[in-house]
Amino acid sequence: MTTNRNFFIAVCFVLLVMTFPVSVFSEDAPEKGFKITKDTVLNVGIAINPEFESNITKASEDTVTTDTRVDDGAEKKAEIISDMILHYSPSLRIRLDDDKKTLGFSLLFDYNHYLGLEDKKTSKNLSELDIRSDLLGEFNKDGLIIFDFKNSLSRSSTPDGQELSGKNRNLMDSFAVGVAFKSVEDVLYGKIKLGFDINYLEQSKDNAAYKDYNYISPFLDLFGRWKFLPKTMAFASVSTRYQDYYESKIRSDSRAVPINIFLGVMSQFTPYISGKLAAGYSVNVGSSVQHDYNANAELIFKYQDTGLALGYLKTMRPSAYFQYNSTHKVYLNFKQKFAKKFLASMNFSYSYLMYGKNIEFKSRDEYTQADDGSYQKVETYDDGSTLTYSILMPKGKRRDHLVNFGPSLSYAILPWFGLKLSYDLEYKDTDYVRTSTTNFNHATNAEQSYTRTVATHYDYIDHRVMLSIVLDY
Repeated sequence: MTTNRNFFIAVCFVLLVMTFPVSVFSEDAPEKGFKITKDTVLNVGIAINPEFESNITKASEDTVTTDTRVDDGAEKKAEIISDMILHYSPSLRIRLDDDKKTLGFSLLFDYNHYLGLEDKKTSKNLSELDIRSDLLGEFNKDGLIIFDFKNSLSRSSTPDGQELSGKNRNLMDSFAVGVAFKSVEDVLYGKIKLGFDINYLEQSKDNAAYKDYNYISPFLDLFGRWKFLPKTMAFASVSTRYQDYYESKIRSDSRAVPINIFLGVMSQFTPYISGKLAAGYSVNVGSSVQHDYNANAELIFKYQDTGLALGYLKTMRPSAYFQYNSTHKVYLNFKQKFAKKFLASMNFSYSYLMYGKNIEFKSRDEYTQADDGSYQKVETYDDGSTLTYSILMPKGKRRDHLVNFGPSLSYAILPWFGLKLSYDLEYKDTDYVRTSTTNFNHATNAEQSYTRTVATHYDYIDHRVMLSIVLDY
């Protein structure tokens, strides 16, 4: 009954959006922004985004819990939480831009107010304030040597770690400085970028399980290109980072140094069609060393108001409990502008993620491995009672299939006022199952003994429908 009600609410919401009255105004509207000086512009904005989401915590309907203390140990399915959300999003941007330099700062607030259609308590627990700020600069833009920097600081209520599922409060800071050089006629171009990422989950101060996902990650990116024909260039890129989960109990095993190398060619075949083809090598250096290949192919079509990009990417990135994941990704991006003020777009991607060997319990002395392959920890109390905690995971390697699909329609009523209707589908299929069992044996009173088992699945499906009402001047 709850599912039918939520579906009815979502359908009504979409119909309301589709019939939202709009007006056509003159195209002679003023340009966006308030001029502070000749080269400095201040932009302010606010967006109101009502949204319906079908699976907020990205829970799997296959996850089950059994507890001998409740309902005679009957299985209980995981709760799928759906709700209407109101996003209140004020923003501010200021930018100084002239021939020699660019300096910019932006600040975005996004309060996600969950209405609690199913449960008011759930609403209070999930409502969060997201914040993002960006500071950037570019100097000597017209010279042969160009300097730039960027710092992004964000607080979001979605996880950055790939193994965590659910709503988590995450702090992330990313800083980078770069030096680029080019020849007089721009035939040669190269860039060196140095920086670091810092990731921190707020729950880790109260829950030790989250500490394994906090990391600091210095990185180095190198890029170079050579225009050996008027519309064709060769390029090379190398990226590496040192991912250190600095609070992890398995810190020495979870550290990872992924290196990705690409060599390729970009070319414009016709006035409307261009493409990119690259291949390379990747390696992850950690408690074990994993070698792999990289590949990237992309075809771009652009004609007047039509844009289409079709591509494939194979690369490697670090992962907390698996050291790395190697990903095959196929993607399609389409945009079509029509009637001057409307923009339709569609984004689709399919990813196949291959994880390394699970190292979660590799060097945790408090756990021992049982005959069935599970990892167990036993605590003994003063009265002789024992608490046994065991975790059983699949013996094979983890493999995930991830699908993202997102069509949208935008209507620019004025240069600074617009509407957007979007739909997002996220679907993950994986055979990875984590079974945790807590077994308490009371020394003198058997009635107080219990067994609780949770079989956590990591496959899920999530639908999101959002209307964006944006004023940005």
